[in-house]
Amino acid sequence: MPLDDIPAGAFTITRDIRFSDSDPAGIVFYAEFFRMFNDLFEDWLVKRLGIDFAHQFQVEQRMFPLVHVDTDFKEARRMGQQIDLTLILTKLGRSSISYKIIGHDGDMEILRGSFVTCVASKKTMSTIEIPPDIRAPMENYLAVCES
Repeated sequence: MPLDDIPAGAFTITRDIRFSDSDPAGIVFYAEFFRMFNDLFEDWLVKRLGIDFAHQFQVEQRMFPLVHVDTDFKEARRMGQQIDLTLILTKLGRSSISYKIIGHDGDMEILRGSFVTCVASKKTMSTIEIPPDIRAPMENYLAVCES
């Protein structure tokens, strides 16, 4: 998907690159990107879909572990720069949530990844079917991403 094909209504956050994100070479350490990816997913649930992540985890005993990731890093980011991270939902399974994350700065693509997260029970540590209260807003967002 070319950068100009990001859906108009896709959820995007802008993240400042901080000193704490950097390695001794002065660029973002790759593991820090994975923390940013997780933060983006959590922000997407809360800010875009209206799903209370803390309530899901603490009360409903549901978690959203990452089960697959494939990421290409194309440009470096340094302290003092920014990165826009966009989450594009691509598919919903029984318990799986497939999506792409595109990191960009204006028209420059910085990274692109394909992710699969699942919904799982904290009690059993096994996947569970995506509950209707979570599936419905995700399906609505999927329609936005497909348009």
